[in-house]
Amino acid sequence: MEFVVKKTTELSITEQTEILSLFNTVFEKNRTIEHFQNQFLNNPLGFSYHSMIIEKNKIVGCDSYIPSYYLVNGKRVLFANGVDTMVSKPYRDFVNLYDMVTIVHDYMKNEGVKFVYGFPNDNAYPIFHKAKLMDDIGKLNTYILPCRIGGIKSKLKLFNGLSALFVNVYLYLITLFSSKKVYHFIIEKEASSYNTTRYKRLDRDYKIINYKGNQFVYKLMEYEGIKSAFLVDVLDKSPKNFNKAIKYIFKNEYKKFDVLLYVGFLPFISHGLIRIPRKLEPKNFHFTGKMLRKDEIDKDTFFQIKNWDVNLSNYDLL
Repeated sequence: MEFVVKKTTELSITEQTEILSLFNTVFEKNRTIEHFQNQFLNNPLGFSYHSMIIEKNKIVGCDSYIPSYYLVNGKRVLFANGVDTMVSKPYRDFVNLYDMVTIVHDYMKNEGVKFVYGFPNDNAYPIFHKAKLMDDIGKLNTYILPCRIGGIKSKLKLFNGLSALFVNVYLYLITLFSSKKVYHFIIEKEASSYNTTRYKRLDRDYKIINYKGNQFVYKLMEYEGIKSAFLVDVLDKSPKNFNKAIKYIFKNEYKKFDVLLYVGFLPFISHGLIRIPRKLEPKNFHFTGKMLRKDEIDKDTFFQIKNWDVNLSNYDLL
């Protein structure tokens, strides 16, 4: 058994196809080679890092990292987002996973990557945490605004009109108290390099809107059987700008979704959304990280979620 790290641009078409086939099998998806290339080539470096387990010339495990630049207290730093950690079932043991992850961490450290982060699912999270492959930063919150309650619970279809009325009244009242002050985080994406490539990934079906001096991104899709509008990111984060984005989506896409969702961390109120209590959240969003260059990073800064501008734009869920 061999452990190999390659950049996307170093992978042959056969290797790309094998990684993609493994992904589709493990995660029960149906991504295409175009999705694969969109995902891993569209970033400021033009490639991603792939740690592979190879057995008898066949890829049986892979752990991928998408690089990007972040600003930490205004200083430009190279990060990498860990995605699609997977091992074929016959080779799925702790030692293989540990070796696959640690070898790519060492490789990226030599490439100048200072910090890696990821959002492991409920199956992977306890393994990564106990093995100290990744440390806790926090959990993302899920915020919601129902457009038609019947789209969430079919038995409540008769109350669609009331839910729509509630949203309109709620947004009107919240807007009266929403501040224009833009919140700045200690750790945030370098917008100029990040946003030009991020929304070319996967199916590229994102709506990037400039509206009343506010730029935001959203995506319409079916999520767990519910027609959803995901507010992916608002570039200048203020309560007023969130309200503008939400009102725009409701005005222009009203017939195309039943619920609006935002996943992230908001340190202010009057943003126009309702935070779902932890016990009712449809999915856990574990946010974890690992320092690769410990002498260059302040641990206290990096492992507090309040310091991060984080949402679905940092994530590979959609």
